[in-house]
Amino acid sequence: DIVNLICFGMVAIGLVMSVVGMASHVDASADRFRSYLGEVASFHFALIFLIGQSSFWIQTIQSFGIGWVLFPALLVVVNDTMAYVFGVLFGQNKLLPKLSPKKTVEGFVGAAFSTIGISIPLLKFFFSFLEKRSGGDLSVCYEKFSSVFVDGGGSILKHAIVMAAYTSIISPFGGFLASAVKRAHGAKDFGALIPGHGGVVDRFDCQVVTAPFVFLYLKYCLGNVVEAVEVLVE
Repeated sequence: DIVNLICFGMVAIGLVMSVVGMASHVDASADRFRSYLGEVASFHFALIFLIGQSSFWIQTIQSFGIGWVLFPALLVVVNDTMAYVFGVLFGQNKLLPKLSPKKTVEGFVGAAFSTIGISIPLLKFFFSFLEKRSGGDLSVCYEKFSSVFVDGGGSILKHAIVMAAYTSIISPFGGFLASAVKRAHGAKDFGALIPGHGGVVDRFDCQVVTAPFVFLYLKYCLGNVVEAVEVLVE
């Protein structure tokens, strides 16, 4: 594929320029090399953080429809909101105080149960909404969205609980990772677009681990494990 070849070529050129740039420094001390390698690592982390999740969104939309992007994204929002609510009302024990001082064990557990509880009616709503409009402009979207149930088997209950469990237990750690990055650079938020909530990246930091899982899970449900692995490698 010519696109993959071009992308690989750009990465190769970037590697050469990085090494040449590192070698051109007059100060060749170990601290200088560590600092430079840290900058290179931060650059690649930013690529994974921004472009990585976006590429999985695109793959999911093309294969299964935008509904399977919006549904997990809403679950993350619900989980984040309920973690705050339970933390304020019942929070006593800090979860990871050095990374996110406001997160509590009670908020984490309460948010998990709340997210799982709302996931089933939320997925039913998505299915019903698209089904009612299957004869109009959203017919293609409905066909892709419902293919997971028709071709892959499994009920709404199964898919809802699996995604809710993942977004409740694993996805928050994408946010904790983002918190570590912000603390390493002495920043409170990635941006200031949304007052009190930071920037766009701050709202989607959990998607760095959620977006790949959603795509790979749906591919697995349809039995396309090999294709899913190929996409992950690419």
